[in-house]
Amino acid sequence: MSGNRKKLFGILAVVLGVCIVIGAAFFISDAVRRNKVADVVTVEAGTLMPDASMFYNGTAKKITYASDISTIPLDVPGIYDIEINVNGRVYKSRVEVKDTTPPAGIVKPLDLYEGETASAEDFFESITDVTDVTVAFKTEPDFSKRNSQVVSLILTDTSGNTSEYETTLWISRLQEVVQVEATTGPLELEKFLKPNVTARSLSLVSGPESYDKVGRYPVRISVDGEIYESNVEVIDTIPPKGTAEPLTSWAGDYVEPERFITEIDDITTVTVSYKEEPDFDFVGEQTVSLVLTDEGGNETVVMTTLTTELDTEPPKIYGAKKATAYIGIPFSYKKDVYAEDNRDGEVPIVVDSSGVNLKVEGEYTAIYSATDSSGNTTTEEVTITVKQQSVTMEELEKLADEVLAQITTEDMTIREKARQIYEYVNTRVTYTGYSDKTDWMKEAYNGIVKGVGDCFTYYSMSQLLLNRIGIQTLSVERASLPGETKHYWHLVNYGEGWYHFDACIHRPPFDSFMVTDEELEAYSKRHRNSYYYRFDMDKYPRTPTKAEKSN
Repeated sequence: MSGNRKKLFGILAVVLGVCIVIGAAFFISDAVRRNKVADVVTVEAGTLMPDASMFYNGTAKKITYASDISTIPLDVPGIYDIEINVNGRVYKSRVEVKDTTPPAGIVKPLDLYEGETASAEDFFESITDVTDVTVAFKTEPDFSKRNSQVVSLILTDTSGNTSEYETTLWISRLQEVVQVEATTGPLELEKFLKPNVTARSLSLVSGPESYDKVGRYPVRISVDGEIYESNVEVIDTIPPKGTAEPLTSWAGDYVEPERFITEIDDITTVTVSYKEEPDFDFVGEQTVSLVLTDEGGNETVVMTTLTTELDTEPPKIYGAKKATAYIGIPFSYKKDVYAEDNRDGEVPIVVDSSGVNLKVEGEYTAIYSATDSSGNTTTEEVTITVKQQSVTMEELEKLADEVLAQITTEDMTIREKARQIYEYVNTRVTYTGYSDKTDWMKEAYNGIVKGVGDCFTYYSMSQLLLNRIGIQTLSVERASLPGETKHYWHLVNYGEGWYHFDACIHRPPFDSFMVTDEELEAYSKRHRNSYYYRFDMDKYPRTPTKAEKSN
C-alpha cells in the first residue's frame, strides 16, 4: 500500500472514532433526560393542569407541553398520556386525575304539612363536587311523626368520598316558630296555624307565664283536642320611653346613670348608660345624655343636667361636751359622741387625750377632731374633770338593775322601757333645787337612794338607767347667759331618730318624753322663762318634725 493510501485510512479512522464518541455522548445525554421525566404526576380532580416543569426533575432552559392539554378531562378521575418538550426533545409522561375531596352541601330544614313526604335531595339548598353525587338518608325519617325530628343525610361522589349532614324536619298543623312583640297580654293562638289550616278550637296547654322577656320559649297548643308543639319567639322592636331629672352631686363623686331616671316605660327590662360619661371633677352644670336600652336592643336617648359642687363644709361633732371622769373607772371619750358630714354621713372621730391624766384630780382638755373625705376638719376642745369616786360604778349598776327589774319586763320594747324610766325618774325625785353638778354618779345615787335633787339629779338618774338598757344618748346643757340658771337633759335615739328626753318636773306641766325640737321650742315660748330650752342646735342632730313624729 502506498504512503498516500495509508494516510487516508488513518484520517478516516480518526473521523469515525470522533463520530462514535459524539453519538455515544448524545445517547447518554438523552437517556439522562429520560430518567428525569416523571412517569406520572397526580392532580386533584377539578383543579387546573400544573405547569409542564412539574413533569421534569432536572434543569432545562425550556420545558413546555407537547400535547394539547385542553383535551384532558380534569374533572374525570383517570390516567391520561401527555408529552412534554424539554430543550427541543419530546418525552412521554402521564397525568393521574384523582378525586379525594368529599362533596359539600348546604342543608336546610323542611316544614311539611301532615301527610306530606320529601326526598333526601329536598333537604339541600346546594351540593358542590366535581363529580356526580348521590344523596341518601342515613336513617329514613318518620313522616308520620308529628312536630320536630332530626334528619341525617349522606352525600357520596363517584370516587366514593362521603360527607354527612344533619338538619330538622317539622311536620305539624302549626308553624314551628311564631314571632310576637313583647307583651304582658295573652298569645293570639290563631297566628300559630299554618296557611290554609283551620281549627274548630285552640287552647294553650303550656307555655311561659309571661311574654315580656326577649327569647324563644316552647309552647304546647291543643288543636281540636290534639296536642301540638310550637315555639314563640318574643321580640322587642319598640324603643323605651323615659324621663330624667337634674341631679346635684359633689365634685369627684361618681353618679350612677340610673339615679337620673325617674320613669321608664317599656315591656322588657331596660338598662341605663351614659352616652358620654360626664366629667365628675368639673364644678358647675353640664348636660348629660343617657341611653335607655331595652332587651331588644332598641335605644332612646334622654337629656338632663348634672350640677357638681365643691364640698367646703366640715363635719359636725355632736355630744362632745364637758364630762366627768372618775379615778379608777375606765373613761370612754367617744361614748355618746359622733360626727356627721354633709357629704359622707357619719365620719370617724379622733380624740387627742394626751393632756388628760385620769389618775389625778383636776380639769383637763381633750381635743376632738373629725375630717371628711374632702379634707375639711372640725376641732373641738372639751373639758374633762377628773374626780375621786364618791360611789362606785358597781354600786350604781346594781341599783340600776334593781330599779329596772321593778319597772320593766323582758317583753317590752326599748321605747317602752325608756317610757318606764321617764315615769320612774319623774315621780321618784323631790325637787330641792340643789345638786352636785360636778358628780353625776353621786347625783344618780342620791336620786335613787334619797329621792331628792334638782334637774341635774333627774338628768343623772336618766343617764344611768338609759345607758343600762343600751339606748343611745347625747347630753344637752342649756345655753345659759350670766345670771340664768342651768338645766340638763338628753337627746335619745332608740332607732327612730333623735328625740328630747327630760324627766325633770315642769311648771307648767309638760310631758317631755320623746319630744321634737318644735315641741321643745313651743314649750319655751309659753314658759315664764322663754330661754328654758335654749341650746346650740348646730351642735346637736335635728329631731324629726312633729308631722313625721305623728306618722
